[in-house]
Amino acid sequence: MERPVRPKLDDEGLPLPPPAKGRVSRWLLRMLERAEMILFLAIALALLVIAIVVFVRGVQDLVLAPAEQDFAVTVTRAVNSVLFIVVVLELLRTIVARLEGGGFQLQPFLVIGIISATRDILTVGAELSLGQVPVARTMTELAVNAGVVVALAVALVLVRRFARLERA
Repeated sequence: MERPVRPKLDDEGLPLPPPAKGRVSRWLLRMLERAEMILFLAIALALLVIAIVVFVRGVQDLVLAPAEQDFAVTVTRAVNSVLFIVVVLELLRTIVARLEGGGFQLQPFLVIGIISATRDILTVGAELSLGQVPVARTMTELAVNAGVVVALAVALVLVRRFARLERA
């Protein structure tokens, strides 16, 4: 009994298109793939440089903070820098996975969203404790960010469970 031929699938589970026909079409596709890889490598390198610069600047701002600056502001800026670096490194990891043939990955973007919303919650909370912003606007912003964190966390759990079921 013959097995049915399954179409090959891309990283999103969609059938791959038929291979390009003709010498020129194949050559153009190879050139586009190489250009895409070069751009991804350039972006990855730029993200790494950004992470290093933000790290150095964050340490510098933490160590050399003016004495008259409130401690809560100094610490909030340092935490903000660290969380921004984590976001940049998550983006870098996603690009590296793509270059290694992993395709598009949803989980890192969900993590980035959670970290970004948490970063905003910490910043707004620090501003609120320092009395620098109106309370009504701040509470609304905190509630929206908390909702975003919960929604993205639920989405992350569902994606991970679905991936586990798919592997089983």
